[in-house]
Amino acid sequence: MYQHILISVDDSHTSGKALEKAIEICKGSAATLEIVHAVDESIFAHIRETTLIDKGAALKAVMLEGEETLAKAVKVATDAGLSPKSQLLSSNTLHAADQVAAHVAKSDADLLIVGSHGRRGIQRMLLGSVAEKLLRKVEISVLVVRHC
Repeated sequence: MYQHILISVDDSHTSGKALEKAIEICKGSAATLEIVHAVDESIFAHIRETTLIDKGAALKAVMLEGEETLAKAVKVATDAGLSPKSQLLSSNTLHAADQVAAHVAKSDADLLIVGSHGRRGIQRMLLGSVAEKLLRKVEISVLVVRHC
C-alpha cells in the first residue's frame, strides 16, 4: 500500500474533495500525508512599473492567500486525526504544475492526489490544466478526484 501520499490543493471545491479522499486513503493505509500548494508568481511577470497595479502588493496578497489555503487544508487533515506535513511552493518562473512535479521528484511520495479541476481560468473539457500536466510529468501514480 502507499507510504507517503502527497496532495496538491487550491481553494476549489474539487480540491476539498481530493483532500477528503487523501485523508480516507491515509487512514486506511497508515500512510503519511503531505499537503502542498503552489503559488504561480509568473502571472505577475508582465506587470511593468508603469502600470497602476502594485506588483509587490499583489504578490504579497497571492502569497497570503496561498498560506491560508494551505493552513485550511492542514486543519482539515489534523481535525481528521492525521499529522500532515505541508509546504507552500512558489516560483516566478515555473507554472504551478511544474512546481508540484519538481517537488514530487525530490520527495519520496508514492501517490499524488489532485482535483480534476481547480479554480483557475477556463476549464478544459476533461481535466484542468494543472491535473493534466501533472499526469504527464510525474513518475508516480496519480489519483485525480472529480467533483461529485
